[in-house]
Amino acid sequence: MPLNENVLVVETAALLRNFPLKRGLNIIGNEIFEFILANHQFISRANAEQDPLFKQIIPYVVIRNGDLWLLFQRKSTQSEARLHNKYSLGIGGHINDEYDNETLDPITSGLYRELAEELTLPHHSTPRYVGVINDDESDVGKVHLGLVFEIHAESLDFDLPEADKMTATWVTSHDLQAYVPNMETWSQLIVGNL
Repeated sequence: MPLNENVLVVETAALLRNFPLKRGLNIIGNEIFEFILANHQFISRANAEQDPLFKQIIPYVVIRNGDLWLLFQRKSTQSEARLHNKYSLGIGGHINDEYDNETLDPITSGLYRELAEELTLPHHSTPRYVGVINDDESDVGKVHLGLVFEIHAESLDFDLPEADKMTATWVTSHDLQAYVPNMETWSQLIVGNL
């Protein structure tokens, strides 16, 4: 998404007053969705990336099949330089102000848009909300909040529409530990909760 587009944010102070978040995966019920939907606004991504007064809301989806997890690796050809060559358990992205507001809320619309852009799974479950990932220790984390969802893939078949930007492979829960040092921060923070 270009920096000149508008992204969904909530005020950090209001969020933290209602949901005292620790670093890592926070198990919070659906009330956080209601809060975000009632208190969000759209601002320029260029401003949001630099302003810790706001948290950009990012749907972050992990894919599993039994004890196997789909592990992605970002290539240096993708746009976010901070993630080049890093491993990731999840896919996701910013929620912009161009969503199907007649049938879906902006969070759900953004989640499905990111899935369609980055992954094709022929048969899978409806995304199940897991929790919220927070990391206020990095400059990137201070301005982003991840809403973590899990999808159960009914087969090991998948396709990457943007294969020039990332690769993916199925990995067991046990074998994931070897990838942790080279994972993006959010994946490192949730891998222990799988």
